[in-house]
Amino acid sequence: MNYRIKQFDVFSVASIGALLYAGVALIVALVFSLFSSMIATAMGHLAMPFPYAFMMGPMMIAILPVFYGISAFIALAIITSLYNLFADWTGGVLITLEQVSTSVPNP
Repeated sequence: MNYRIKQFDVFSVASIGALLYAGVALIVALVFSLFSSMIATAMGHLAMPFPYAFMMGPMMIAILPVFYGISAFIALAIITSLYNLFADWTGGVLITLEQVSTSVPNP
């Protein structure tokens, strides 16, 4: 079976993409927070000044997912709108689907 994707809903693509990007950014921010707190602790043991090192991790956990989510929403809205425009000119992406059985075999 051949089907053609003629159009995507801009808001649905942009919103799900924004949530996915924000989720990935949250994971990255958590890892960044862990490493920055480890570095700040090491700096404390070495008697080095670190007045803002502990604040950097929690700020990234709050800021990075929001920034990535908003950026992804805008970027995906533009990309989806362009796809819809170009799909009108070229016909869209042709995909081939295969029907598969969903029955579960008996043990």
